[in-house]
Amino acid sequence: MNRNTVARAYAELQAEAVLDARPGRGTYVVWAPQSPRASQVLTTQIDRLLETAAAAGATLDDLIAAITVRAGRRRGQTRPRVGFVECNPVDLAYFARLLSDAVDIPVVPMLLADLPEKLADVDLVATTFFHVEEVRRRCRGVEVVGLMALPDFRTLEEVSRLPRARRVALVCATREGVTSKARSLAAVGLRTPRLQTATLDDPEDLARVLAHSEVVLAAPRVIDRMRPLIPPDVQVVPFASVLSDGAVALLHERIAAWRTRRRPLEVPALSRRMGAPEVGS
Repeated sequence: MNRNTVARAYAELQAEAVLDARPGRGTYVVWAPQSPRASQVLTTQIDRLLETAAAAGATLDDLIAAITVRAGRRRGQTRPRVGFVECNPVDLAYFARLLSDAVDIPVVPMLLADLPEKLADVDLVATTFFHVEEVRRRCRGVEVVGLMALPDFRTLEEVSRLPRARRVALVCATREGVTSKARSLAAVGLRTPRLQTATLDDPEDLARVLAHSEVVLAAPRVIDRMRPLIPPDVQVVPFASVLSDGAVALLHERIAAWRTRRRPLEVPALSRRMGAPEVGS
């Protein structure tokens, strides 16, 4: 099973107080019997609801489905607004989309230059470790989660097979992107001693670097923009970045903790006791 799926399931169960995770001790299923008064009140309300549904011609399945849908909408209202910060629009759009798919929550893209003005739009802020210190300085009072972004394994495999004498050009949209990706290659143990770097915002330097390179490393969207400049005999290796499983799991934990602090109404627990599946689970 995908690790992200497991992390998401645990985070949702924690948010609904079904699980209790304690660092160093483990994760436990929480079960607390209702008080007699709470049980009596619910039973009375359920009986009235069943009578109302029967009078309206609704079946038990219709009633359970309606409760499940309403509960799902209630839960949706307790989702945090997560902002993702990057220094340039190209990487910002790419990582914001990755993050939104990973956590199944709409993500607000935020440029580093726009902080702290944009903070009123979000509850949590995420960014890559390359920017995390700067973002925390600018986001006083808002929780900032640092995420690890690494090269895709296909990129690492192809780069690891390159002869050490190959002249390699690493091209990114911005100088910050070059620094970040060079660090990523070094972090996983890959060394390219004949590495040259260039950015899209310096066309003259880019043309010079490409003319003296045998291999080009660049994100697919960057490759598309500089394709006419790449000599035909140069090998092109798409440099796609991904969020690590640990980064996604960490953000799920922070989202679950935020939900717990908000203490959302746990209506979904009612539909579980009645035997109905939950919407979105």
